[in-house]
Amino acid sequence: MTEYNNETRPAENRHFGIAERGKMYSLEGNFKEALRHYREAIRMSHRDADSEIFFQHYSQCVMEALELSGAHDEVIAYCDTFLDFLAEKLDENSADTSLLTKYYAAVLERQAIQFLLQGEKEDAIDTLKLAQQKVGRGKQPITDDLLNWALRGYTISKKQVTDLQRKHQYFIVRKDTVQPAIAVELPQGFSPF
Repeated sequence: MTEYNNETRPAENRHFGIAERGKMYSLEGNFKEALRHYREAIRMSHRDADSEIFFQHYSQCVMEALELSGAHDEVIAYCDTFLDFLAEKLDENSADTSLLTKYYAAVLERQAIQFLLQGEKEDAIDTLKLAQQKVGRGKQPITDDLLNWALRGYTISKKQVTDLQRKHQYFIVRKDTVQPAIAVELPQGFSPF
């Protein structure tokens, strides 16, 4: 793992390694450090030509870390912000919007899960319905299953949600997707905000 050095790494690549170290921290359960690294990666990626792609990916990493740390209200708020961002992009791109629509529905699913974990079943149902309307049935199995269970009046436990998430590889930060060889550690006390 490399120590963060503003002079030796090309500016356009630095955010990759910083985000990767954030992913490692997330897998270790150190969400505070994961978030610090993700936020710096987001800040740095704004200079990149493909900044929107990195923003979307790193935002998903942030939401995952917040969710896993139990900060459900923060995830709901982050989802609202991200949904606004995606809605604006959908309005701008009148051509092929299938990928943006998929992202939009995935963020709705994440938000609905937060509602469920907080016991806000009606908000979860409304959000899951909207997600399913965006992409159709059979496209997001977690959405389909949770909506089915909620509409039938089942009590949905955190364990059931977690089992579904694992089964369908809901989390993008997984051991098999992280590349420790490119990870870059931020210096202690360095804060992107």
